[in-house]
Amino acid sequence: MMAEGFLNPYTFVPAFPRDELPEPLRDGPPPSRDLLHQERWSGRIHVRLTVATPLLLLDPNRTHSPSEGADGHEVYPVRVREGRPYLAPTAVKGMLRSAFEAVTNSRFGVFDGHQEPLAFRRDAGFAPGLVPVRVAGDGVLEQYRAVPLEMYDKHGKLLPGRSLRHMQQIRAVIVRKDKGRTEAMEVRVPKSAKKFEGKRVVEGFAYVTGPTIEKKRFERFFYGDPEQRAPLKLARDWQDIVDDWDRLIDSYKNAHSNEELYQRPTGNGRVAAPGERIGEGPGQLAWSPHIYDPAHQALRSGTLCYARLNKERKVERLYPVLVPRDVYAVAPAELLHSSLRPASCYTKMSPADRLFGWVAPAGRNMRPSSYRGRLRIGPATCADDAGTAIRRFSADGLPLAVLGTPKPQQGRFYVARSATHPDKPVEDRIAKAEIYRPGRGLRGRKVYWHHAGLDAQRHWQLPAGGSDPTQVLVAGRYREYLRPRALANESAPLARNKAHFDTGDAEQRDSQNRSIEGWVVPGTTFEFAIDVHDVDECELGALAWLLNLPAGHFQRLGFGRPLGFGSVRLDVEHAELHKGADYSAYYRTLSGNLPESDWRSIIDAARKTFDAIVESSPALKIIRQDILATTRGVSHLPVHYPRVREESLGKAIPMPPDPRGLQYKWFTANEQPSGKSIMYGRGRSLPRPTGDQPPLEVYISDDKGADPAGSTRGRNRQQSGNFRQGRERRRGNR
Repeated sequence: MMAEGFLNPYTFVPAFPRDELPEPLRDGPPPSRDLLHQERWSGRIHVRLTVATPLLLLDPNRTHSPSEGADGHEVYPVRVREGRPYLAPTAVKGMLRSAFEAVTNSRFGVFDGHQEPLAFRRDAGFAPGLVPVRVAGDGVLEQYRAVPLEMYDKHGKLLPGRSLRHMQQIRAVIVRKDKGRTEAMEVRVPKSAKKFEGKRVVEGFAYVTGPTIEKKRFERFFYGDPEQRAPLKLARDWQDIVDDWDRLIDSYKNAHSNEELYQRPTGNGRVAAPGERIGEGPGQLAWSPHIYDPAHQALRSGTLCYARLNKERKVERLYPVLVPRDVYAVAPAELLHSSLRPASCYTKMSPADRLFGWVAPAGRNMRPSSYRGRLRIGPATCADDAGTAIRRFSADGLPLAVLGTPKPQQGRFYVARSATHPDKPVEDRIAKAEIYRPGRGLRGRKVYWHHAGLDAQRHWQLPAGGSDPTQVLVAGRYREYLRPRALANESAPLARNKAHFDTGDAEQRDSQNRSIEGWVVPGTTFEFAIDVHDVDECELGALAWLLNLPAGHFQRLGFGRPLGFGSVRLDVEHAELHKGADYSAYYRTLSGNLPESDWRSIIDAARKTFDAIVESSPALKIIRQDILATTRGVSHLPVHYPRVREESLGKAIPMPPDPRGLQYKWFTANEQPSGKSIMYGRGRSLPRPTGDQPPLEVYISDDKGADPAGSTRGRNRQQSGNFRQGRERRRGNR
C-alpha cells in the first residue's frame, strides 16, 4: 500500500512566554492621546488585496433552505453592496489583528471558554484497573465483585424474565465455567426458589445500562459477602471526588446534542426514547442512562459505579461505566502562560492591544475598561462588479464539505511539551492521560495552511459530466471543498474498478454542511486604506511585513479556510506617512502642506527595524519561520482532514473523500493500543510546520504500524477485522 502523507487543515504558530521579549514588544500602556509624539508615525497606507483562491463572502442574513435536502441545511448567498461583492472592513481588521498578534508574539486578544478540564475516552486496557463499588453514604464506598448477567439475545432484545432495573436488589446463583485457560463467570436469575437448592446463592444488585453496544448480551451483577464488605478508604476528600464525578457527567452530557438524544426518528413517525435501541451502529443504539437520566447522574446513596484505586488501594476517582470517559488533570487555560493571557488591565497591554484596541476581561470592574486602538480600516472597494467578480451556482447552491469543529480534547494536536517550548509537540505515543497535565503548554495560535500545489484552473472548476467531482483527481489532488454525493450502495461503497467511491446523483445536504450560491473568483482585487495614528517604528515595521509577504505567500480571509478558500495577497500601493515632528512644524507654520515624504523608504526602514528585533530573539525567529511556512504551503502534500484508507481501494490510488465522513476512525486508529502502550507508528502528534517530524499519514485499516527499521509489520487478521468494524462502532452509544 502507498504511504499517503497529508497536512491537517490547521496547525499552530507557537506563542512563547513574553517575559524575555525585546523591549518594544513588552507589555505596557498605550501612548497618551493628548499629543502626537515626535518620533511616531501617523497617516494612511493604501493596500491592494488580490484574491488567489475563491473567496467566500457570505451573507448570513439572507440564507434560505434548498429545494431538496434535510431540515437544518442552509444556502448562503454572496454578500453584495451596490452591485459589487462586499468585503467588510471588520473582516480585514480581524485577519490583520490575528496575524499581528502572531508575528509580535502578543497576548491573546480573546481566550474564553477553556476554564474546565476536558474529557477523553479511556481504552479497554483501563477497565481491569477498576473495581465495582456501591455508594452506601457520603464518603462510604463498599467494594463488590462483578460478573456478567445475561440480559439480551443477539439482536439486543430482552430475554424472557430479565426486565431488571438498574440498582434492583436480586438473589442469584453463581455458575463458574472454564474456557481453556480462562475462567468466565455468569449469573443466572432463577425463576423459582427451588432452583436455589444446593447451589451458591448470593445477594446483590443489577447493574443495567441498556443495549448500548452492538451484539451486547450481558449486563453486570454486583455482589459480595456482607461480612467482608469493609468500606474503602479515600485517597482524596469526598467532595473533591464528587466534584470530579460531576465534571465527568457534564462532559458526557456536553458531548451530545438534544437532537442526538431526544429526536431520533424510528422510521415509523415516532421519536425514540434515549434508552431505546432502534437499529445497528452509532446513534441507533440505546444511550447509557448516565448521559440523559438525572437519577443516574447524581452520586448518591445506592449508586453503583466503578472506582480507580491508587497503590495504597484508596479511592481516587469514580466512573459510571467500566470503559469510561475521563477528565484530564488540568484545564487548557491552566496551560496558557500567564504572560499570554488577555491583558487584565490598561497597563498590561501587548503590542496588538495597543495598536488594534483592547477591552477589559469580563467581570473586571476597572477604569479605563477599554482602549480604541490606533489603527482603522477603511471601506474595501472591489474593482469589478458582481457580474465579473462572482461565480454563481444554482439556487440550491454548491454543497460544501463538512467543516470539522474544534476538538481541543484531541490533545495530541493542541498541547506542547511545556509552556516554554510551544514549538515542540507532545511526544508521539505518550499515554492519552498524560497529555493535559501540569507542566505542559499550549501549541499557540491556530492558523490555516495555504493549499499549495493545486491546478489553479481545473481544481476550482466543476466537470460538465455527471460524475462526482470529489472522486476525480486533478493534478494529484481531490476537490476537498465539496461534499461527496451519497453512496449508491451502502453495502458496497467502492466502484467496481476500486478506484473511487461509487456515488450516485443525490447531493448530501443536511445540518452538518452548508451550501453556497457563489464565490468571489480568483484574480479579483479590492482596495482599502489603513489609517494609523501615532505608531512607533516597530509597530509600523510589523504591519508593513504583513502587508508585503514574500512572493508566493498568502494571508487567509473569510469562510471555508480549512477547505482552501480565502487565500489572498496583500500589497502596499501607496502611503502618506509623517512623524509627529512633521505635524508639529505644520501646525506651527500653518503653511497648509505637510512636507513630501518617501513612503517606500519609510516603510522599508520600519521593516528593517522590525527585522532586527526579530533576529535578536530566538522565539520570534521560530514564529516567523512557521508563519512563512503556513502562508506558503507545501506543494507536494494535500491538505485535508484526517481519514482512514478503504482497505480494498486500488494500491496506487490516493484515498478520495469518503461520502460517509468517518473522520473519527483516524483518531481511533491513532490511539490503537499494542499491549500496554500505543502501537508503533500511531499516537502521532500534530507536527510543527517547520519541524523535522514526518507528515501525518492516512492510516490503512489493517496496518499494524511500521517497526523501528521502517518496514511494515505483519498483519494480524483478528485485529484488522476488529478495526474495520471501528472501535467507536463497537462502543456504541456509551
